Amino acid sequence: MYSLPVKVTSTYVGPDRTMSPSWFFRVFQDAALEDAENIGYGVDKTMGHGLLWVFSRVYVRFHRMPEYLEEVTFDTHPGAKKAFLFFRYGKMLDKKGETIAELSSVWALINQETRKVEMRPPLEPVDQTDGTELAAPGKVVAKPCSFRLRKTISYTDLDLNGHMNNVRYIEILMDLHDAEFYKKYRVEELLIQYESEIHEGEDLEVFVDDEATYVRGVVGDHVCFEANLKYALK
Repeated sequence: MYSLPVKVTSTYVGPDRTMSPSWFFRVFQDAALEDAENIGYGVDKTMGHGLLWVFSRVYVRFHRMPEYLEEVTFDTHPGAKKAFLFFRYGKMLDKKGETIAELSSVWALINQETRKVEMRPPLEPVDQTDGTELAAPGKVVAKPCSFRLRKTISYTDLDLNGHMNNVRYIEILMDLHDAEFYKKYRVEELLIQYESEIHEGEDLEVFVDDEATYVRGVVGDHVCFEANLKYALK
């Protein structure tokens, strides 16, 4: 188990003074990669062999959002490795140890040159599950949807792997509503499925259903991601 302490400063929050889901994903991403180093999945065995970590699927259940200046902890640990997939779990806890949010996720390694999934990753399985984890994320449920927006990917959208940062996808999902919406509602559940990479200069087209509970991102004729969202009253 790896624990990352976080103080929710102004960087993490929006106008409602709670942590945004996109910053939650940043914390998760940082904690997961730091823990990967600790358990022997470090850069010497990944980047050193031309391999890059990528999300495949992430499911988050938010019980509430941490508030401005609140001190929280993000705990994360690996689950069982199945074939070429690596499972990882996490929880954000308040100072009393109560769960603020919890997640389950699936990761994979891709070849830096071919951009294909490494089918025989050279990493031994490390399973630290204790039976309290969320179930592994299922598949996104598709719904009829229509075109909402187009975004050209620029340099600042990219991460250390050279493709669109995982967090940028979440920012797109959050921007489907305005500040007035988030005065009344919060994200309660979020499931995102990363299908293919998005690169600098590509035009991402986003399609959304009427309630903004299903979102699909497309580049050309390729689906790049799909997501389901559920909202709750604050």
